[in-house]
Amino acid sequence: MTAPRVLQCPAMLLLRGVVGAAAGRRLSTSQLPLQAAAAAGGDKAKLAKLRKLTGYSFVNCKKALQQHDYDLEKAEAWLRAQAQAEGWARANKLGARATPQGLVCVAALGRSAAMVELNCETDFVARNAVFDDLVREAAAGCLSLADAQPDDTVTPTELGRVVASDGRPLPDRVALAIGQLGENVTLGRAALVRAGPATHMASYVHPGHSSDRSGSHAGRYAAVVLFEMFDSGKDVLTPRQFGRNLCQHIVGMAPSTLGEPAPESSTDRPPEDAPAGSGSDSDGRAETRLLDQEFLVEPDLTVREYLAQNNARVISFLRMECGETAAAAD
Repeated sequence: MTAPRVLQCPAMLLLRGVVGAAAGRRLSTSQLPLQAAAAAGGDKAKLAKLRKLTGYSFVNCKKALQQHDYDLEKAEAWLRAQAQAEGWARANKLGARATPQGLVCVAALGRSAAMVELNCETDFVARNAVFDDLVREAAAGCLSLADAQPDDTVTPTELGRVVASDGRPLPDRVALAIGQLGENVTLGRAALVRAGPATHMASYVHPGHSSDRSGSHAGRYAAVVLFEMFDSGKDVLTPRQFGRNLCQHIVGMAPSTLGEPAPESSTDRPPEDAPAGSGSDSDGRAETRLLDQEFLVEPDLTVREYLAQNNARVISFLRMECGETAAAAD
């Protein structure tokens, strides 16, 4: 027997359509908060990543993302370009301020070393990680000139041509640091040191600490010395320890010249027969010739006697103290 057929009037059909549409709208609108939350979470992740990449403020990073539809690459490029422009503007504004503080950095690789001074206004900024990274970039860049640079002295113009690890010219990196630090920052002196095949090279920085970048050390004082050690069968120090002792002396006693070396025949004389030094010249002023200074590590000896004791010869040395040129100008 056939089931009775239920007839539905147009009004019932219309009501069912309305109810179905309303249910569909409830389903779709219930998904909106989830979609919005997911989008917001993605935006926050991009914001956090952009801040980590650039180090710029939350407000600036958010502005960069909003202006570039949250495209991370475009936002980063825009931020860096803005920071560079602002850095140069601030550099021009602060350029007349004195920069007596800062760091000296020594970077070494193989038989070459570079020493670079970077100056700022206050000791507070000199301890900042941005400043510390910049002076190491400058020293590493200067070291890259060793193969092509004929002279040991690096002029400001030559230093200005150095390219940092991010591909920017060094002056652009300095301007960028000025924008970030809010102080005037200036590139100071720079020099290269190269050791010959039979020459030892040693360096020392005080107070210093090594960075993650291999062979780079920064502090307020720095010294590099080139020397020779001759095999005499004597019980002498290793070249590494001997060179470190010499560098510590150069940093602490601040010699300005090497002094007259002793005749070659005098290298065989026992230390007690070597020329005596008093730590001062004939006029009573502090001795500035390295060889005739009282040796810092062993005050009973002069540097000349210390060299004779270890059958060694100093070829040359380089010393920098941060801010000494500014102090001399005053």
